[in-house]
Amino acid sequence: VGIAASFPATQEKVYCFLEFQNVSAGAAVSVVWTPGANEVGKVPLTIKPFSKFRTWAYKSIGGMKGDWKVEVVDASGAVLKSGTFKVE
Repeated sequence: VGIAASFPATQEKVYCFLEFQNVSAGAAVSVVWTPGANEVGKVPLTIKPFSKFRTWAYKSIGGMKGDWKVEVVDASGAVLKSGTFKVE
């Protein structure tokens, strides 16, 4: 619940909340989950062309301890936003 920089290894899932504004029709992004240097998940999302659009993605972390990175990338692979957290 809420925004956190670290999670216990017993946490089942971690969520990434996304909000977009003034998106063109057919826009697509992916949420990429990376513990350490190895990508373990990529969730493709199609963004609705509304003045404001919200969605989310989650990753089952299954006790995978360490430093994590989550990135929102566009169709060309450019990073739009990123965040980090730790599983302890």
